[in-house]
Amino acid sequence: MRIFGGRQGVLALAAAVGLVLIVLGILSQRPDPPAAGPDQGSLDPSATTSTTDSGAPAPSAEADDSPAEADDPPPLGPSRPLSVSVPAIEVASDLLQLGTTDDGTLAVPQPGPDLDKAAWLEDSPTPGQPGPSVIEGHVSTAENGPSIFFDLAELEIGDKIDVRREDGTRVEFTVYATREFDKDSFPTKLVYGGDLGTPTLRLVTCSSFDPDIGHHTGNLVVFSRLTDVREG
Repeated sequence: MRIFGGRQGVLALAAAVGLVLIVLGILSQRPDPPAAGPDQGSLDPSATTSTTDSGAPAPSAEADDSPAEADDPPPLGPSRPLSVSVPAIEVASDLLQLGTTDDGTLAVPQPGPDLDKAAWLEDSPTPGQPGPSVIEGHVSTAENGPSIFFDLAELEIGDKIDVRREDGTRVEFTVYATREFDKDSFPTKLVYGGDLGTPTLRLVTCSSFDPDIGHHTGNLVVFSRLTDVREG
């Protein structure tokens, strides 16, 4: 297992896989998951927050920080994540451990018994370590219809994400922002970089299904930060 705990490692990961997230949408997924809503939350806590016409905070193109707070728990050491749960959308999944394929693209769960499981990107920090950990999952598949992250667009600021780790700890993350990005202009530094000293978690799936081309043209990213650590 390779752990990227510093800026060079995370940016190397971004260069390897960030521009090829389109593979998440090529598997003939269904066109009818809930649509991603307006961008939510600020990605830059030091900036003055502006809003969209809908009243939601507008995205900052240059922001790459997460809003850590003084009472957030300190970072943990590495420990492989075993499962993830997102109570607000009734998600619970054992975690696969995936990396990149031989051609450098991001590996995704394949048809079979693991197709609808979430997967931790093994080249990112383990959840609770400093830096951005990444968990991906299909939004829907031709084989099974709605998949593990079908309702990811319904998450709101303040919702919780719970990850069980191999060392016996459970780490809780709190959602602070959601964004939808076009695959052709995916912001690799923002998603895979940012504050490398703060434990954060990104949930990633596909969005914006285009029936004319038969796959999704966007990626939905949920940004969250570590807010609790407990045993069991």
